[in-house]
Amino acid sequence: MFTRQLLLSRLNNSNSKCSSSFLSLQKTPASLHSIKSPLLLRQSQAASIMAYNTNNSNNSNNNNDNNNNNDNNSKDRNAAADTATTKTAAGSGTLQSLRPNVVERYWNDIAEHFREPGFSTFDKEKTSRATTKDPEFMRKLLLAVITGRPGQGDILPSVIAKSSCDFYASLDQTGKTAFLKLLARDFGVLQEGAAKAAQQYTDCVHTDPEGKALLRAEQLLRHSLVPGHNKFFDRVSRLPGGLKFLIDMRQDLLTILQDNKNDFYLSALNESLKEKLQAWFVGFLDLERLTWQSPAVLLEKITQYEAVHKFKDFHDLKRRVGPGRRVFALMNKSLPTEPLVFVQVALVERLSNNVQDILNDPSPGHTHPARTVKCAIFYSITTQVGLSGIELGNFLIKRVVRSLKVEFPQIETFSTLSPIPGFRKWLNQCQKLGQKMLLPQETAVISDLAQGIGAAAISSDSEEQFSVILQHAPIFSDYEATEKLRPILTRLCARYILIEKRRHLALDPVANFHLRNGACAHRLNWMGDTSDKGMEESFGLMINYLYSLDHIEMNNQQYLQDGTITVSSRDPGFISALAQAQPVPASDTDTDAGTDTDTGAVVGAESSKAVSSSSGAGTVGTAGQLAQLNGAWVRLLDITTA
Repeated sequence: MFTRQLLLSRLNNSNSKCSSSFLSLQKTPASLHSIKSPLLLRQSQAASIMAYNTNNSNNSNNNNDNNNNNDNNSKDRNAAADTATTKTAAGSGTLQSLRPNVVERYWNDIAEHFREPGFSTFDKEKTSRATTKDPEFMRKLLLAVITGRPGQGDILPSVIAKSSCDFYASLDQTGKTAFLKLLARDFGVLQEGAAKAAQQYTDCVHTDPEGKALLRAEQLLRHSLVPGHNKFFDRVSRLPGGLKFLIDMRQDLLTILQDNKNDFYLSALNESLKEKLQAWFVGFLDLERLTWQSPAVLLEKITQYEAVHKFKDFHDLKRRVGPGRRVFALMNKSLPTEPLVFVQVALVERLSNNVQDILNDPSPGHTHPARTVKCAIFYSITTQVGLSGIELGNFLIKRVVRSLKVEFPQIETFSTLSPIPGFRKWLNQCQKLGQKMLLPQETAVISDLAQGIGAAAISSDSEEQFSVILQHAPIFSDYEATEKLRPILTRLCARYILIEKRRHLALDPVANFHLRNGACAHRLNWMGDTSDKGMEESFGLMINYLYSLDHIEMNNQQYLQDGTITVSSRDPGFISALAQAQPVPASDTDTDAGTDTDTGAVVGAESSKAVSSSSGAGTVGTAGQLAQLNGAWVRLLDITTA
């Protein structure tokens, strides 16, 4: 209490000093724009709109007063007045209109944050939406946050930053889009300042290549290239709950980018925030096992965030954190109630081929776990949307493997049971583009199935019939029909995983995640997920990605270097994609020897990518060899699992 009163006293005493200095800045001529410092450039921009600030602040207060006269609730009137005062202070960048009760409420919010962690302190009292359509107000608010000066002390910049967060949190989707676009476009790198700093640096390189002037010019150039929105991120991150606010803001940003893919300013803003979050989190995370005794707020969060297999009810949650199961999360000390990324693990006797057995097992515990637990199956990994693209899952899996090895040293098989979320979408796109997806021997099977559902009357073309069949949901309830579709869809899924690329890496996002972590594409599982979501995404197919501790580093290195995917030589689904491999002269393997169909392959020794035997058609080679399909290299690996 003493500290709070002391700071309030200092704040009041500093009013006249800071106000007079800012008013003197207001009278500074436009020549300030020629100053090289990016900070001074932004301060001069703030000074140039001071007159607008004053008028807008008075109008805002008058409007709020009129509205409050019609409100019978005195508490709401006081809250609105305080909010308007906060906005006036944040908008104008001065201390004159900042009331002590605004700072008082700021300290109360901090105290509550530590008493009740996990409850947001932003937007507790809704900011008036009267000014949300005014881009000039948003610009002033952001200027006040970004152009904070040492003379303001420590408390005022934090109060203004919190006001901007309250304001943003009160906006609807349209308002948030306008806010982020303004932050991206008007608070990036100041081109004029960066150009002058670059010219000064170039001059120093020629005139004083080893002097202090060059180092100073280099420092100025480096600072001039830092976008203004980074200062906003830095200030907000220091607030109680500020990191969570930025995670949620990036989630909003990613959503907005889906409808604004060509907005390069928003893309640059996203990259800047992503880099900030990565620097703040990677290397500063603790692994924590969540159990039924964990805080209720943590258990509630994992039920809210779970993105792969939604929790059905209270009993489902208890089962997934109970015996025979594990849930591990990466936590940050500044966010004690936020699981940033978490993984769900099933401890089983043998490699799982469907998720139904895992989710519906009424008693997953083991009487003698030291003897019966032989496999750890990672069946769900969820990262907060705002942390997408930040490689937290990689750290999580490797740390979980080490933890489970300590608890169950007998476990030798660490595998995922993963969805294939992009398979059906990719297949539909290929069919719409008129690509031939069927092999000659498969057309008769499709024609037979088409007769059964009446698709033959629609078209005589087997490719079109195949498309109609895949859209006919009831056919997947017919066991005989699905068994006929099984080898066709499994082969196409193997092609999707092994061949289809974005740049030189796997097109499927889940495949790319695990393969870049050093996993091996081990086995495709027919009807591995028969839920509505599983059928909609991949016709029920799932895949095991195997984390073999002896091969993780090599798998990771080869995948990142040239996109080489390590594949189990034991899985019929993957082998069928290589079944048409043909022997070729060794000299031909230095070129793109893949054939025009997805089954054409070249097999060679791993060291030279050359054929080492004269095997006939249908031979895929032995473990350790490389195979090439349409220019995509895969490495065969023979691993025994439980």
